[in-house]
Amino acid sequence: MSAISKDEAIIRSSGEAARAFTDWYYTQITDGKPIASAYVNSNAKYLAASHPPADICINGQVIATPEEWDALLEQQRLVPFTQQKGKVKYEVEGFDVHVINKDYRFAAPAEIVAATDPKLMQRTEDARLMMVVTVAGSVVFGAGGPTKEKGTPPKQHFSDVFVLVPNWDYVTRPKFKGHKRYLVASHTYRTY
Repeated sequence: MSAISKDEAIIRSSGEAARAFTDWYYTQITDGKPIASAYVNSNAKYLAASHPPADICINGQVIATPEEWDALLEQQRLVPFTQQKGKVKYEVEGFDVHVINKDYRFAAPAEIVAATDPKLMQRTEDARLMMVVTVAGSVVFGAGGPTKEKGTPPKQHFSDVFVLVPNWDYVTRPKFKGHKRYLVASHTYRTY
């Protein structure tokens, strides 16, 4: 078996990163945990470099901050007609990822910007990716609580599009993997 090419390694790495992010993100939402820390707005390196705040658009409405998105997610938990908290259940049916920049360096640490250490550059090669992740699935709002109408709340479809950028707080750590490897720079969400 021959060694994989550089492009194949990037494809593999972006797929693994997208899966880790997607698994974490929808588990957080389903479990009612905050997700604001997953956005560039909460990252000191991006803030210091004057990176614009994350673009967040939820069902056509522009949301100013990830904390506002967390508040909307909390409202989704309210069971219709009762205002009691129920459960929101997200089920990811599939995702797709495309690398849009193989060497993203905005707000990167000096050693990556200068690209002077070949070992560091090789080790972080698959971590300097800017990518777009498209997610599709279904969601049930207010599941698990009493409603005036009998039966289970209807299942709706959702789609999410994320632009992810490297989380420089983690990229330079050896053998770093996991959901915190990338941060959300842009997010568009739609239920239908």
